Amino acid sequence: MAKSTSFRLPLKSKGGFSCSKMPAHGENRLFLLPPQTRKIACPFRMMTRCFTAVLIWLAGAVCALAQFGSFGDVPVEINADGNTRFEGGVAIAEDNVQIHYGDYSIYCDYAEYNPDTRDVLLVGNIRLYTPTDLLTGQRSLFNLETKQMRALEFSGSHYPALFRATSLRAPSLNEFNVTDAIMTTHDSSQPDFHVKSRSLRIYPDSRVILLNSTLYVGQTPIFWFPYLFANTTNTGFQLLPGYDSRWGAFVQSSYSFPIGPNNSIIAKAHLDLRTKFGPAVGGDLLFRYGKNDRSFGELITYYVAETTDVKTVDAPGEPAETRTTNRYRVTFKHRLFLTDDIYATADLNLISDVDFLEDFYPSEFRVDPYPDSYLSVTKWDEFYTLTLLGRWQLNDFQDTTERLPEAVFDFKQHRLFGLPIYYDGETSAGSYRRMFSDDPQFDETEFENYGSFRFDTFHQLSYPMQWFEWLNIIPRAGIRATAYSKSGSFINQTGIEEVDPETGEVQIIDGPNQPNELNAPTTQLNNGGSIFRPVANFGIEASTKFSKAYEKIQSRWLGLDGVRHVVQPYMNYSSVYNFGPGPDEILQFDRVVPSTQLQPIDFPQFTAIDTIDTWNIMRLGVRNRLQTRRDQSTYQWFTIDSFVDINFQNPYTDAAVSNFFNLMRFRPVQWFYLDVQSQTPMVEEGFTEYNTGFNFMPTRDTYFRIGHRYIEGNEYFDNNSQLDFYAYFRVNDNWAFSFYEQYEFESSVLQYQRYLLHRDLSSWVASVGAQVRDNQGGDTDYGLLLILSLKDAPQVTLPFAFDNATSPMQPNSSDN
Repeated sequence: MAKSTSFRLPLKSKGGFSCSKMPAHGENRLFLLPPQTRKIACPFRMMTRCFTAVLIWLAGAVCALAQFGSFGDVPVEINADGNTRFEGGVAIAEDNVQIHYGDYSIYCDYAEYNPDTRDVLLVGNIRLYTPTDLLTGQRSLFNLETKQMRALEFSGSHYPALFRATSLRAPSLNEFNVTDAIMTTHDSSQPDFHVKSRSLRIYPDSRVILLNSTLYVGQTPIFWFPYLFANTTNTGFQLLPGYDSRWGAFVQSSYSFPIGPNNSIIAKAHLDLRTKFGPAVGGDLLFRYGKNDRSFGELITYYVAETTDVKTVDAPGEPAETRTTNRYRVTFKHRLFLTDDIYATADLNLISDVDFLEDFYPSEFRVDPYPDSYLSVTKWDEFYTLTLLGRWQLNDFQDTTERLPEAVFDFKQHRLFGLPIYYDGETSAGSYRRMFSDDPQFDETEFENYGSFRFDTFHQLSYPMQWFEWLNIIPRAGIRATAYSKSGSFINQTGIEEVDPETGEVQIIDGPNQPNELNAPTTQLNNGGSIFRPVANFGIEASTKFSKAYEKIQSRWLGLDGVRHVVQPYMNYSSVYNFGPGPDEILQFDRVVPSTQLQPIDFPQFTAIDTIDTWNIMRLGVRNRLQTRRDQSTYQWFTIDSFVDINFQNPYTDAAVSNFFNLMRFRPVQWFYLDVQSQTPMVEEGFTEYNTGFNFMPTRDTYFRIGHRYIEGNEYFDNNSQLDFYAYFRVNDNWAFSFYEQYEFESSVLQYQRYLLHRDLSSWVASVGAQVRDNQGGDTDYGLLLILSLKDAPQVTLPFAFDNATSPMQPNSSDN
């Protein structure tokens, strides 16, 4: 066996290299200790197209090879089984040369280092291993000074891409020129597909350019690209053709390009055409800047010039209405860090009509159908937050509580003067105005806008303590004072239709001057003068915890490695006394909004400042948890939280006792989980609600997901029973079938259907199918779906689409 020898190359005083042979225990080691250089980082974002993604993977792998020349302060150790020597000032290592630097390892047959020119030469069976990549080659020359690089006959992998090329030349670490490159994601000697490019130019921090490229399926060329451009910052040209029953046939096109240094601004131009809407144009900006790119924002503009008379349905069962012909949106969002602890936020949304987002940005509409508009500046500190907020009605079809402006000082709970007493508080002041929608559905009521200046301050002390070493007690007491420059009361009138602006519910008022305890808007407002409302609050929280371990319970099938049962009973009593006028005399800005959930009973969590009134409420509950050991930590195998409110006095409900709530989560193993959120009535005024989610994978070829939402007897919400069902069946190694259905039992309508047939193409999965959406009062939508995705990178899809439900055509997250 050959003797293992090596060399060490220490630093010169001025950053150069000197060579000396340093024997140690019969072995010599070679260390490269170059002067400080900046390491090359290659962060790339996954593109939405296959070609772009493969190119970026290749660029990342090439950068990994270049990393060899950026050592920093870490020594590079070189070992060899054969002869190591100096010839003419050049360090030479032969036979199974091993180069180790941090997480990088290089193996080759022959290596040279010239300290005068700072050239590193690697020859024969070169293998570069990084934490994520593998590169092989036959010859590579790299200069540590100029960062120039050349390589011949190299190949490698950068998950999930595989590639090989004839040669690579890099004038610097910012530019790589590759010839005769072949790329694929199919790890096979005969890949299903590959891309062959005559020439590649890679600019790691900006773009990749392909010249004379061909896409092959098997060994058959199917498409030739004379020129392809892909930007690592998600820019380039995109074309999205498709058909939808609402849009008709459509083509969406966009072109993105960088602006400014380091691609700090990405611009995107849109040009779209829909047969049922006509042409549309738009322009977007996405930007980051400042220290560590902390400041960021986006500008979205879009204009649709409708050329046909199109009708829309606002909600199921409502009459269709003709939309406006000139439709647009302008959205500006920005987070600007003025200092490390002061930042400004802008969120402005100007929209032409109430249906615009639903028609052209349905994915946004499902998350936030009526986006807010505001400007704010926030000062953050460990103990407090100071915010100046401006909010106004930018779109006259939206109900908005304007704040022109509002200043809020929020003091976080903090120990007071080193005592075992804690203080928290909140103070706000602002000019408020409630602006109602002028939407046609409210024409018959036309509520009067109202406004007032309001000053509100709240201060609270709490004293956490423990009794008997097992009972945790937290008493609290606070005061609140609120002053208004104006007051007013809405009067219910006889025989007139009133519409609740929060729920849209229409009712006929029968008696004269009926009470309006929460001052909900009506058509008659009696204005008043300034008022003052003092409030005091007192409360106490108590909780304890018991546990017992059962080490003998073991079940691999249920994922149990011992069981610990934890029981935590708790109580929260809240008493609030209003010394001043009630909500029926106060103009409502921050108010109680109808919900199926219980309101918070503590300050400052209860934020409906203008609806505060006297109450005495006790919340009783118990948490049960079954815990087990998993992956060297405690795992919550089963949890259930049960609670109920005892309403000694509650101004927001007539029920003496709330519904009985159960929040259950059961996740024993990865292939099964059950979540149930339920509330059942305990008195006549109560209602029933169940929200259930169930996931089950009984075999590796079968997967089910069931969701059910049920509500009955709620005065604010219609009875509803909706079932969602998703199933996936793998027939064999090549074929699978999935479907998703949404059924509404109350109206006996199958609201949504989607059926997909999946074909495994080895490295690709092709899915084709159809979907139907019943709009219950409007036209039924039909769509075709075609999805092509890489198995190793399912986020990479080809630009085909036949349904606009998600814009662009991606399956709904809730439907997958």
